[in-house]
Formats: sequence, C-alpha cells, structure tokens
Amino acid sequence: MAIPVTLQDARRQIQLDENDESQDADLVQFIDDAAAWVEEYTGHILVARDVTESFCGFGAVRLRAWPINASAVPGVAYVDAAGAPVAIVGARLDLSSRPARVLPPAGPFYSFCDAQQAFTVTIRAGYEAGDAAPGNFRRAMLILISAYDSDREGGEVFQKAEASARRLCGRLRARSL
Repeated sequence: MAIPVTLQDARRQIQLDENDESQDADLVQFIDDAAAWVEEYTGHILVARDVTESFCGFGAVRLRAWPINASAVPGVAYVDAAGAPVAIVGARLDLSSRPARVLPPAGPFYSFCDAQQAFTVTIRAGYEAGDAAPGNFRRAMLILISAYDSDREGGEVFQKAEASARRLCGRLRARSL
C-alpha cells in the first residue's frame, strides 16, 4: 500500500540530487496534496483503506469509493431505536459497473422499518499497490508536485499544471448522468 509517487520520484521531478534531503518535508506534503487532488478529481482512492459511507433509505446504494476489489465484503450497520448498533449480515456487492452497488442480503430492501433510516457501509477500497494505479495518475501527481515547488503562490504555473492534470485524469473520472 503505497502512493504511486515516492519521495525519490518527487526529488527527480524537481531536479534535486537523490541524496539531497533538504526539501523532504515539503516534498512529502506536496506528494500528499497531489494524491488528494487526484483522489478528489477522479474519485479513485490511491492508497487502499477501509472507507465508510453513510446513506438513508432501505434499498440498494451506490458507493462513491473506487476501485473495489471483487473479494471485498461490505459491512452494513445502523443504529436501532434503542441506540444499539446493528450489523446486517450478507449484504451483496455488485461491481458490474461504476459506481459499485451494495444490495440488501435478500430481496430489494433492507429490513428497516423506516425509509429514512440512516445506515453506513464500510468497505475496503483503493489500489493495494502503488504501481497498480493508472500511470496517468502518477504523471498528474508529478506535474502537480513540480507546480507546488515552482509556484508556491498558486499562480499561473499552478493553473497550467492543474489543467494538464485534469486532461491526464479526465478519462478515468467518475461520471454521473
């Protein structure tokens, strides 16, 4: 589980000597910021982790998290009227399209009494290995890191870098109709 861009990659990108650690603290922050930008823009989670999403209702739900491994098991839970947490066993994962869906264990509805019942779905999502993420995500991150370094005020250089990153990531962005 690693971000697609390493500290050494970032050093090379801004043309630092590989042994020059003078800007490492800044570079680590730049890497984190670039990864957050890619995640926010595309909806892809770059580093695998457990993600919890909240919903209301009692039917199938669409997850924002992506990618999700086919072997992932969704954990569905809600708080009952007495305030006790209740886990729902057997929820099904549908990965036939993006966004992925989590379906009730049997039939079209969960066994809630109230259609406005809030519940959560927790699932492991993201790329387990940094090199599993699409190469354009890595390239976009490197472009952003260069811009963070050379244009710390967030001016024209950064705007151009962000536009380039959008072009690189746009094809893999989550879309909704």
